[in-house]
Amino acid sequence: MGVRGLHGYIESNSDFLKTSFFRESKLVIDGCNLYYLLYFKSHLDQAHGGDYEDFEKIVTLFFKNLRLCDIEPYVVLDGGTDVSDKKFDTLKTRRQDKITKADALSRGHSGDVLPILTTNVFKQILQKLGIPFIQCLAEADWEAAALANEWACPVLSNDSDFYIFGNRGGFLPLNHFQWTEVRLMRKGKKKFIPAKSYHVRNVCTAFNSMNKYNLQLFATILGNDYTKLDKSAFPNFSKFSTRPGGIAQIDGLLVWLSRFPNPKEAIAGLLSPLGKNIKSASIRKSIYQGMAEYRLNPSSIAQFFISGEPQIKLPGPLQNLPDWSLKPLAEGKLASSVIDVLTLQRLMMNIQVEDFGLSSSSETSRPIRQVMYGVLLCTRWKKVGKRSTSSGENQQYYVEEYDRQEITLSSTMVPAVLLTRVVTHLHLDSLWEAPENVRLQVLLDALCVSPVFNSRIIPENLQLAVYVTGFWLNHAQPEPTAEMFWALLIGLVYGHLCREHRTVIGKDQTEILKDQTEIEADTVISRFKKLQERTGQKFLDLELAHAYCQWQSCLKDSFNLNQLLNHPVPEPELAWLYRGSLVHTVAQELMKGVEPESLLTGASISVDLYRNLQAAVERELDDDFIVRMRTRAGPRARRVWNDPADEMSKMFKHLMADEDDDDDGDNIFEETCSVRTRHVSRARTEDPRAKKYELVKWC
Repeated sequence: MGVRGLHGYIESNSDFLKTSFFRESKLVIDGCNLYYLLYFKSHLDQAHGGDYEDFEKIVTLFFKNLRLCDIEPYVVLDGGTDVSDKKFDTLKTRRQDKITKADALSRGHSGDVLPILTTNVFKQILQKLGIPFIQCLAEADWEAAALANEWACPVLSNDSDFYIFGNRGGFLPLNHFQWTEVRLMRKGKKKFIPAKSYHVRNVCTAFNSMNKYNLQLFATILGNDYTKLDKSAFPNFSKFSTRPGGIAQIDGLLVWLSRFPNPKEAIAGLLSPLGKNIKSASIRKSIYQGMAEYRLNPSSIAQFFISGEPQIKLPGPLQNLPDWSLKPLAEGKLASSVIDVLTLQRLMMNIQVEDFGLSSSSETSRPIRQVMYGVLLCTRWKKVGKRSTSSGENQQYYVEEYDRQEITLSSTMVPAVLLTRVVTHLHLDSLWEAPENVRLQVLLDALCVSPVFNSRIIPENLQLAVYVTGFWLNHAQPEPTAEMFWALLIGLVYGHLCREHRTVIGKDQTEILKDQTEIEADTVISRFKKLQERTGQKFLDLELAHAYCQWQSCLKDSFNLNQLLNHPVPEPELAWLYRGSLVHTVAQELMKGVEPESLLTGASISVDLYRNLQAAVERELDDDFIVRMRTRAGPRARRVWNDPADEMSKMFKHLMADEDDDDDGDNIFEETCSVRTRHVSRARTEDPRAKKYELVKWC
């Protein structure tokens, strides 16, 4: 939600926001607002698909600083879409705006587009840090305000609706919450975070001690995401204001409302010029509905933070959620998309920075989502005579997907798919009780890959990524090139090294002696970090971007399906699987002829892991594709913002020359490669899955 123009108006009056030395308190945090602000304000990568490793560092520092000030955070995250659909038009408008911003970024312009794994990474970080959080069944704003009101503590957010809710503990606008500047009080030596605090009484006092409930009417008249009034018969409120410019309408409305002792009389005064007619009655009804959105009842999530038990009594369509799913949904262990599929049979696709002249990257992973839809919609129990059967056995289900067609939002009806071989073993109401081998087979069939490889060769954190990469190579259009594939594997190796061989610093800030394996790993990690620093990635190769957006779509949908099936494959730490600017940089170097294994020279563990990953993926590819991969066709006609390829190559060679004195094994960049020809795309008139399985039943 959000009240139009209210942020600017509050900021324009110094009496409304008071200085706060915030410490020693509970704090309810609007989680979605927080991760948006932390990602964008930290200037992390957007154009190349995200920088989740550095995002984790920033989120970790944020909560560390809260702990220094004895602040107890409770994070409240959005869940599914509002089932009343009052906000649907607003959601579509916002999604179209994201498409426009992503398209601008793809062409080198500015814009804010959140990488698609950010929410998943954020939840994993909270779990790792032990931060209490809940994923709501619907939007989090009201729940956060109600919880803070119950606990008499503030809400931290940037959503302007919190200027209206009026919870007892007040509101801390995120833009004024200086969490990076932990300070020490002069007396008592206690630490605090400088902030600005807001209470509704600040505004009410400034306007003739106005009734605080008049603010709910104020927000409804101004307009929010839920209420859109026909204002043609309303007065021009700016005439009641002495403030000039764009804020006069808001200021004048507050002056006008301050004349009335309560909302009821203000509404009567507002509608009296219309008389008693249908239009007047309709506006009155809409006004009261809009005001109801700000009425704070007892919180429905407080009990979860106390006992860990989620809300049981669910309204309307939310009763379609199976009982077992409520706790993992609240704990963030199931994707919120589960809620939308089960309650609305509708889903909004993520928007990424890709080639907008091609089909959406989400289309590549659609077969994975179709299996998820099948599990959710086609396996419900129903009574047929004296026996129970799956509701999907004789009914076709569809999910309406909203995605882009070029740069325009459009919708497609996507059929749910149920795997024939497991249909009799899966029932949604007891899904997590199904045998693990059955749940694993559903995931493997969805990804069209062979069952498990040796976990001693492929680390658990990389197993799902290997499966996903095989699916991506077999399904992505245009066909990924060898360099794209190899760079992606190198990125996985880099992330694994960073995760397993972080530098250990002792209490005295001196480095602890490391074993040889750690030293070798640090050498490779340092090499890639220097490469990133020198190249800077100031341009975007759209062909690379589109391919890696397809891979991330496949990873996200596979991750969600794996969660739904209760993790038949170990859940990976997503922050370590993809670093966009690094993978793009490595792919650029590989396209100049550098051999992939040479980038990993200096650490035998990294070379061995790369080879094992490559072998595990290649066993899912047909022979012709493997031949094309190994013969390295190229170079490609790439679409880029600008392409300082020669300068980058010089930088890279200079970088490696710096290492020559330290490691004789790094004389690797003198190798050259003959001019390559572009890959010939494989014909894909059939679904590659059909080669291995008689796999699907359309439910």
